Amino acid sequence: MSKEIKIDASEAKKALKHAKQAGAHVHSTLPKTIKGTNELSTTEQIEKINQQLNKLTTSYIEILQKQLVQTEQAVSTMVETDKALASSHKRK
Repeated sequence: MSKEIKIDASEAKKALKHAKQAGAHVHSTLPKTIKGTNELSTTEQIEKINQQLNKLTTSYIEILQKQLVQTEQAVSTMVETDKALASSHKRK
């Protein structure tokens, strides 16, 4: 029974690249303003909700991008560690 953790770095990098591309295409399609000349309180409430949702979407995209960078760094670190361990094991 093997106690080895195997990482397919190329597959991990491919998945991260795909996630980055998908994240780059996420944009809110909500209007920035709907009020116009309408004075109804409901339209004001909807407009506030839309603004909050736009801010939330922007924050989500920023967090996703940071998480992807951190994940890429983690994969690179694991690959480097694996290589270092393999080379030290060969020296024994």
